[in-house]
Amino acid sequence: MKIRMFLSIPIKDTESIRPVLEDVRSISGVKASPISQMHITVRFIGDIDDSKTKKVVKAIQDAVSDIDPFTISIRGAGCFPKRENPSVIWIGAYPEDTLRKMADRISVNLKSSNIRFDEKPFKTHITVGRCSGRPDIGSFLDRYVDKEFSSFVCDEILVMRSELSPSGAKHTVLERVPLGGN
Repeated sequence: MKIRMFLSIPIKDTESIRPVLEDVRSISGVKASPISQMHITVRFIGDIDDSKTKKVVKAIQDAVSDIDPFTISIRGAGCFPKRENPSVIWIGAYPEDTLRKMADRISVNLKSSNIRFDEKPFKTHITVGRCSGRPDIGSFLDRYVDKEFSSFVCDEILVMRSELSPSGAKHTVLERVPLGGN
């Protein structure tokens, strides 16, 4: 059976993000992301046969076995692709170098396991809104550009199933892969 899969780091304390989502909701032409779905996407795999889940888990385990749990700082805001014509509004996640190293290692392992995935360059972010039209997000970005929201210890990567419906995506944890081989 085919499922829609992605790999993510869960945001453990979403309360600090709640005011940001309230501000996003107030912007005309922007739909706020559900607070229950706050995460950092490490890799989007897309449609895959669910029998390959164990291969995906193994690729992650091999990539993170020597990476100890570390602190992620959530701060700042931005958008894709550009301020004048945004499609996604995000808040940042740091340290970018550690997160990128982990994502790159997972990508190498997925490729060597013949698992197809979206190979867009990895950008550490948490999606907080999706735009339609050309919403004016300038004041939002200015307000949050240097704002520190929270920090938490990243100690696992989640293998997630995403089921799309007219009311939005439903995310389900398929597997938890601890960092450091624990």
